[in-house]
Amino acid sequence: MISINLFGKLRVNAANGEPIVVSGAKSQGLVAYLALNTDMHPSRDRLMSLFWGDRFTDQARQSLRQAISKLRRIFEEEDVIVIEGDRVGLNPNKVSVDVDEFSRFAADSSPENALSALALLHGPLLDGLFGQQSEFDDWIASERQRVATIASKIYERAAAEQVKNGQLEQGVLTARRLIALDPLRDASQIVLIRILAQSGERAAAIRHFNAYEASLEKELGVGAGSDLQRLMNEIRSESFTNVADEADQEAPRADHPDLSREKSDHQRTRIAVVPFAALAPGAEQEFFVDGLTQDIITNLSRFRWLDVHASESLKGIALTVGEMAVMGNEHGLDYVVHGSLRNLGSNLRLTVQLAEPSTGRYQWVTRYDRVTDNLMDVQDELSDTIAASIEAELESAAGKDAGQLDIEAMNAWDNYHRGLATQYEFSAETNSEAQKYFRRAIALDPNFAAAYGRLSYAMVISAIYFEADNVPALLDEALNLARKSCQLDHNDAIGRFALGRVYLARGEYDRSLSELNSAIALNPGMAQAHCGLGDSLAYSGDLDEAMDSFEEAVRISPSDPYRWAFLSYGATALLFKKEFQKSAEWAARAESVPNAHYWATAVRTSALAHLGDIERAGSALADLKAQKPDITCDFVKSRLFYLRDPAQIDIYVEGLRKAGLE
Repeated sequence: MISINLFGKLRVNAANGEPIVVSGAKSQGLVAYLALNTDMHPSRDRLMSLFWGDRFTDQARQSLRQAISKLRRIFEEEDVIVIEGDRVGLNPNKVSVDVDEFSRFAADSSPENALSALALLHGPLLDGLFGQQSEFDDWIASERQRVATIASKIYERAAAEQVKNGQLEQGVLTARRLIALDPLRDASQIVLIRILAQSGERAAAIRHFNAYEASLEKELGVGAGSDLQRLMNEIRSESFTNVADEADQEAPRADHPDLSREKSDHQRTRIAVVPFAALAPGAEQEFFVDGLTQDIITNLSRFRWLDVHASESLKGIALTVGEMAVMGNEHGLDYVVHGSLRNLGSNLRLTVQLAEPSTGRYQWVTRYDRVTDNLMDVQDELSDTIAASIEAELESAAGKDAGQLDIEAMNAWDNYHRGLATQYEFSAETNSEAQKYFRRAIALDPNFAAAYGRLSYAMVISAIYFEADNVPALLDEALNLARKSCQLDHNDAIGRFALGRVYLARGEYDRSLSELNSAIALNPGMAQAHCGLGDSLAYSGDLDEAMDSFEEAVRISPSDPYRWAFLSYGATALLFKKEFQKSAEWAARAESVPNAHYWATAVRTSALAHLGDIERAGSALADLKAQKPDITCDFVKSRLFYLRDPAQIDIYVEGLRKAGLE
C-alpha cells in the first residue's frame, strides 16, 4: 500500500518503503487534495478551479487530464487513481494517509491514542506547500486550521493527563507545543498559564499573560477573552492554590478553565449531570446508565456555551427537590439533569428530567420507550438525542429570560440569547431584529465568537429567504464575520457552521462541505450542522447522502427550533430524487411546524403536481399564494441563485408550473 504523509513536507512512499518523487507544485497539490478527500472524491470542475482557474475551460480540462496521467505513471499502479463519472479520487484500498490515521486516533479519548496521534505530528500540515491559485491557498489554509483544531484538543487532553499524574514539566512542554499551533488562541494560553500557576510559578504565569495580551492587541486589536481574564483574576488573588498545596486537586480542564461563580457578560450556563438511577438491579443496567451518563456529559460539553459538570457523589440517587436546591447552591448550578432506567425483559423505559435547582421547577421532562435485547444498542442514539434536546430547551429558556430584561440591563450574553430566540421566529422582521441583538452582543464583548457566527448566519438567511438587497456585498460581510468567529474560537462548531452556510450561499459547495464536516467533527450533536451538510450534499448531487444527513438532524434534535428547515430541505432533496410522494410528505411535516417558511409549501406544491395530483397541487398552490401573494416561477428561479445544477431548478419550477403558477 502506498503511504502518503501530509504532516511536515509532503512525502509519498511505495509499499516497500521506497520514496516516490512527486515533482511540481501542481502535482504535489493535486496529491494533497485527493489525499485529504479520500472519503468524498472531488469533481473535475472543482480540481480545474483549484489548480487551473486562470485558464479557459478546455485548457484547464486538458491540464487536469495530463496531471492525472502523470500521477498514474508516478504511482506505477493503474487503479491508485480512480475515476467515477465526473469525480476523481484516490483508491482508499491502495493508499494510507497519515491525516486519516491521526483523525482515527484523535476520535478516541484514551491517553494511549492521544499519544499515538501526537506521534504523527511531524510538522504543520503540508509545510511549505502553496498553490498558484488563491482558491487553493484558501483551501489549504482552511485544512491547516481544521487539523490544528483537532490537534489542539489532543494536546489539551495530554497536558491535563500529565498534570493529573504530577508530570508538571511535561505538561508545560505539551502546553507550549499546543500554543505553537495557534499562538493567538485563548484556550491554548489558558492551559499553559494554569499549569504554570499551579506549579508555583505564578509570576511566570502573569508575565506570560501580559506578553500574550500585548500580542493580541498588536495582531487583532482585541483583548483576552472573559474566560482567560477570570483565570487571571483567580491567579492574582491571594486565595489561589497550586497543585503542590492540594495533591488531590483535579487536573485542569481546558474546556472549563475556571470554576469561579463571579458573574460576567459572557457567562456560560452551568449544568450538572447526575448519574442516572437503575431501578432494576443488574450489572448490565448499571453499566448502561454509567455509560449513558458519561455520553450525555460529553455531548453537552460540545455546546460551548454550556459549563457542564458531573456529580459522581450522587450516583444512583433519585434526587428530591430539596437535595437539588442544596446541590445547586453548593456548586453554583443553573440546572441539574437526572433520570432513571426501568426495564422488563426487552422493554426499556428511560425517564429524563431537567430541573432548575433554585426553584425546584422542572424545565423539561421526557420519556423514551425502546424494545431491545441489548441495552448497548440504544446508548448512542439516546445520548445524542437527550443532549441535543436538553441544549435546545436551555437555549429556549435563556432566550425567554433575556426577553424579560430591559435593553439597558442586557449584557452580551443576554443580547446573544435574545437574538437567537428572535431569529427562530423566522420572519424578515425578526431576522433583522436578531441581527441588531447580535451586533449589540459583539459591541459589548468584541471577543464573543458565537455572536459573530450567529450574525453571519442571520445575514445568509436574509439573502436566501428574505430577499435582501445587494446579496454579493451581504455575503462578503457574512463571510468575514464567520471567519472572525472561527478565529476567536477554533473549537466552537457555530463558526464552522456559519462558514459552511456562507459558502453554500456563494455557490462554493466543496468549501461548504469541508466547513460543515468540521463543524460536525467539533460537535456531532449540532443538528443544524447535519442539516446544513445535507443541504450542501443535495446541491452537489449526492442526494442519498443528503437524506442521511437530514434524517440524522431530525433524529438528534426532534424539537429543534429549525426543525421545519430539516424537513423542508429533506423534501427538496427528495424532489430532486424524483421521489415525489415522500417529498410531499416531508414538506407537509415541515409545514406543520409553527415557524415554517413558505418554501416548504412551494416544495409540496411542486411534488404533488409531479405526482399528477393536480387537485391537491392546486390546493397547495392556494396555500402558497396566501403566504406569498406575488410569487411567480421567475421569482422562484431568482431565489434559487445558489443552485448550480439547472436540472434541479427545472424539476422545482416545472412542478410549480404544472400546478398552475405563472
